[in-house]
Amino acid sequence: MRGSIVTVSTRGLFATVAFVAALAAGQPAAAADIGRLPAKAPPAVAPVPVENWTGLYVGGNAGYSWGRSDLNYTFDALPTVSTRLDPNSFIGGGQIGFNWQLGSLVLGVEGDVAWRHGNDAATFTSSNVFGDFAAFNTEQNWVGTVRPRVGFAAGHWLLYGTGGVAFGGFQHSYTETQPGVLMRAASDSDTKAGWTAGGGVEYAFANQWSLGVEYLYMDFGTTTLTQPPTGPVPASSASFDDKSHVLRAKLNYKFNWTTPFTGR
Repeated sequence: MRGSIVTVSTRGLFATVAFVAALAAGQPAAAADIGRLPAKAPPAVAPVPVENWTGLYVGGNAGYSWGRSDLNYTFDALPTVSTRLDPNSFIGGGQIGFNWQLGSLVLGVEGDVAWRHGNDAATFTSSNVFGDFAAFNTEQNWVGTVRPRVGFAAGHWLLYGTGGVAFGGFQHSYTETQPGVLMRAASDSDTKAGWTAGGGVEYAFANQWSLGVEYLYMDFGTTTLTQPPTGPVPASSASFDDKSHVLRAKLNYKFNWTTPFTGR
């Protein structure tokens, strides 16, 4: 009986020691697992937005037109006299266009029409005793252009050059007066075609809007008015060489302008 009790006690003691040993051996590993926090993933780097200039756009423009008309007047066999007329004025209108973007290259075409009303006048006085004189006037009215554009896009900016055909409404006139003898006049009101070249820069300040500045040089060629001989008064002529320098601000709205796509 005593031997059985000792045997059972010995077995129980061994079992207890083995359990405690196993528990002690597992504690460091568990503690290590508890102290090891899960690593956080590095924050994602936001891609840099890139504007997509492709699409149809419409807008408005306003600025200033510096007109120039080089005048040459010839009367009979006398030497030609010359001066410059400056028909300057405010200019404002609208434009419509389309751009195609190929990487950083942006190709496009634009048409615009604008209102202006610049006019200037000059008078030539004869040195003879009769006080003969001739008065000249020029007007530069509406103007429109159709132009291809080639540009370079960088972020929200677009820098471009442009050139094409220009159209405009012009009026010219001159009147010759011999006091107490006669007065004769010649005039025209015409639409002239010419060429234009220039460039500009645009900035896309919102998802479908861009603001820009543009310069255009326009050349409409020469218009000549003539007066045939009138009794004892010989023939005469006046030529007007019409040009313009236009600087204007532009605001464009682009249709179907999707959210700026992201570069990789």
